[in-house]
Order: sequence, then C-alpha cells, then structure tokens
Amino acid sequence: MAQVSLIFPTTSRTLFSPERALPYQRSLQEAGHAVEVIVVNGSGAIKHVDFEPSWRRVEAREPGLAEAAITGLRAARGDVLLLLDTAMGYLPADLNRVAEALVDGAADLAVASQFAGKSPGRPSTALVRIRGYAGALVRSLTGTSDPFSGLIGLTRALYSELGGTLQPLGSKFGVDILARAGGRWIDVPVSSTWPARAQRLEFDDLRQLKRLADHRFGNFSRLFQFCVVGASGMVIDLSFYAAFQWLFARTAIAHLRAPLVGGPLALAVAAALAIWIALTWNFALNRRLTFSYARQGSIVRQYVTYALSNAVGILVSFMLRITLPRSFTFFDQHKLAAAVVGIVTATGISFSMSRWVVFRHLSDPKRGGASLIAADPVPPRALGGEQGGVGSVAEAFAPLAGLPDSGPEAGSDPLLEGRHDLSGEPAAESLGHGDRARQVGVV
Repeated sequence: MAQVSLIFPTTSRTLFSPERALPYQRSLQEAGHAVEVIVVNGSGAIKHVDFEPSWRRVEAREPGLAEAAITGLRAARGDVLLLLDTAMGYLPADLNRVAEALVDGAADLAVASQFAGKSPGRPSTALVRIRGYAGALVRSLTGTSDPFSGLIGLTRALYSELGGTLQPLGSKFGVDILARAGGRWIDVPVSSTWPARAQRLEFDDLRQLKRLADHRFGNFSRLFQFCVVGASGMVIDLSFYAAFQWLFARTAIAHLRAPLVGGPLALAVAAALAIWIALTWNFALNRRLTFSYARQGSIVRQYVTYALSNAVGILVSFMLRITLPRSFTFFDQHKLAAAVVGIVTATGISFSMSRWVVFRHLSDPKRGGASLIAADPVPPRALGGEQGGVGSVAEAFAPLAGLPDSGPEAGSDPLLEGRHDLSGEPAAESLGHGDRARQVGVV
C-alpha cells in the first residue's frame, strides 16, 4: 500500500532491542506496506546489538532523543515517515492506525495520543472520558492532545516543506515538529500502556514548548512572556529598592539632598540603581526567552534601544497619570484607574518597540531571507472529523460530544512529487487520497 520508513530513535534511556522492534515492522508488513527500518544510535546507546540484515543503522551527531529522531528523518526514503519511541509502550496496532491516517490522506501529520478520547478495544470509562476532556483542552492550546507523544507520523511532502527549519532539542522529538509543521494535523486515539519507564522532562523540552507556543499564538504568546518578565522585573526592582534604602541610610549620602528632583539623595540613588538593575534584568530575560530569535543581534544596539523604548513608555505612563485626572472626572475620582491606563499603554509601547525595533527578526540566508518562524498550520482536528479545526476550546471538545462530521472533499496533494522508493528509485505514483478523507477511528 505505501512505502513506510519506520524510525527508531534511541538514547541511553530508551528501551530498544531488536526483539521489541520486530513486532512493529511485521505489523506494518502484514498491513501490506513496504517497510524500511532505520535505527538511530544516539549518545552511543547501541553498541553490541545484532540487527536484522535489512535494517539500517544511522549515527546521530549530537546527543538527545530529538536529535536522533531528526537524524532518522533525514536518512529516510519512504513516503510515510513514522517516528517511534519504544519506551512509551505503544502497541503494533497503534502504529498501523497512525500509518493508515497518512496513507488514506486524512492528514499530513498524525499524532498518537492517549488523550484523544476512546480508543478501539477499550471501554469508555470515567477515566477515559476525563482524559479525553483534558486532551481536548490541551489540543486547543498546543494543536494536539498529546504534544509529548512518542509516536508521530508525517508525509514525505510535509517533511520536505519543513526543510532545514527543524532544531532538535531535548527528549521529546514531537514538539519541534509540531512547532514548525503546517498542513493538516490529526490526533489518533491509541490503546497503549503507560511508559515502561518514567519520562522526565528536560529543560530543553520546556524550550521546545515555548517554540510551540510562539508558533501557535505568535505575538500573543510573546506578549504573555513579556508581561511575565515584566512582573519578575517588578519584584527585582522593589527588592533592590528596599535593600539600597537600607544600605544608603547608613552612609554619608543619607543627609544630602538630590539635585533637580529634590528629596533625600540616598532615596534617589536607590531608586535609580534599582530601576537600572530591573531594566537590565528584563532586557536579559526578554533577549534570552521572549525574543530568543534575536540573540545573534548586536547586544549594545539592542540594550540602548531597549532602554530608550522603556523611557518612552515610562514618560507616556507618567503623562497619562497626570493629564487624565485633569481632563476626566472619573479619573479625578479614581486616580489609580488613570495609573492602570498608563501602565497598560506603557506596556503596549514597550512591547511593540521591543518586538519590531529592539529585537527585530533576523532573516535566514538559507531560506532566501525568509523569517525563521514557520507558517501557521491548518488548525488540527480530533480523529473522526473530516474537516477542520480546533479554533476554540468549544470546537476542541466537539469530537468528544459525538457531533457528526462533515466537510469538503479531500483532493490530491501536488507536493508529493520527486519522492523515492525504498531502493532509492523514483516512486511510480503518489499516494491516492481517495474521494473523501476516511474516518480512521472512533473518538
């Protein structure tokens, strides 16, 4: 039916052995697929293991399961690419269901999920329903009900579109693919057991989740991060302000007057130093986290423009606090409300200046100057529907409510060109999508 590349990324933490891998290969072959097996040796995990003669062994250049997975994708020659972490406890039947969703043209990216609702062969218990609702909520935020899935499939066409944009990090190979992939997504309910070994999140996995949030929500995600950084800066500001007041009160400047602004010089110096430290703190965090794509830019230019943009925001906030009470009775009676307006306005100015001036996007020369951020994907859907999307939390829960599916016919994909079969020869024909996208399972 299809030419499938089955990729086993491995590290020292994965539970891989030929005996564990063979049932997956045989299950796909029994379904009529031509299967290419690729075992990626990451972190020197595989040393003295006898493989099947037809299997290919590839060495990952960097440590990490995500790096091993992307290395396997680069080496694959099939039309359908399946990534499988054997330590996650998936069954051979789960693998077939993911492959079927891609072969039938139901999606370009299929994610095996234990949170997508009822899976075949399992009763609908209260726990299953609770996990299904939780998965629907996660899907509305991340695009899939299981972003940490250890079984993901994608078409050759989708991988070709990704090109060199993948930046593997950490132990969850699916997050980077989700953060950059477009096309049609689908969640495939699976009946796998819980992982044979506890899966621990790494710091790099959190970095990948940030990338996924930026890809899904764009500037809204960055605005949220910007506000969180600002809140942390307020804590830094007040903490140092209190500490400097205590310190300078015991020095000679405690009895001096501050020029221009008046008042105790110790208080003015404490305020200036605390603001400068908080400003530097916010700049460092925003450069490292919120606008991480801009770390290659000139740090001196960025720091100066960041300080100036914040000065503009502070000036506008100050002016609004003073002028609004003079112009409006409401704000004259509620001066804190005027301060809130000033803070919100200043935040908007500072974020806009930071996003489009201070930390402006660098182009990627490998992609003809295009932005490093991938195009937004077609909103994913739960398995069972034929069209469309999780544009809201309500839509995300629709599959669990048993709503009927409807949608337009699925056409052939013109991007499935120039592929090669498992022997390296050009493929004779592309996958047939059929008249309509098939329903692959029951949610």
